[in-house]
Amino acid sequence: MKALIIVIFSIIIACLFGAIHNQLSYSVSYEFFEHFLFGNFGTNEWNLNNKRIEASVVGILGSYWVGFILGIIYAVICLFINTENKFKYILKAISINIFFALIGSIIGYIIGFIIPWENLGIWMEFGTQNPQKYVQANFMHSGSYYGGIIGLIIGIIYLFKNKS
Repeated sequence: MKALIIVIFSIIIACLFGAIHNQLSYSVSYEFFEHFLFGNFGTNEWNLNNKRIEASVVGILGSYWVGFILGIIYAVICLFINTENKFKYILKAISINIFFALIGSIIGYIIGFIIPWENLGIWMEFGTQNPQKYVQANFMHSGSYYGGIIGLIIGIIYLFKNKS
């Protein structure tokens, strides 16, 4: 039962992160969503009347599975933690994960700001009005996944250091 709670909690947190993250990256480049992500996720065919809601839906679709995988990993690790308050440590590890995903996104944004878009070879729709912002939003998304991987590693280290 505890494992199921950890998995469900991880999915919910990942979905919230994805929805909020996409609000921020949509503010950076609506074109990245309208020219790439909405079509990639198929939400442009759902007749959603609000692009912000559509961006949040894409964030949920793009992150729920990450939360599921992380939840399973943390649930398995929970079996090996011999402390009275396992959930406190698991919640801290999930927080570490989210923190590093956010940091990765910020780093991606900065890299996308610094490196000229012409040098990156990123595919974008012909007629994109602001290609540098498009690249920044793209790098924010990639950065959050890379940051999440680093956060998972650090979260696991944290859990095993505090297992007893």
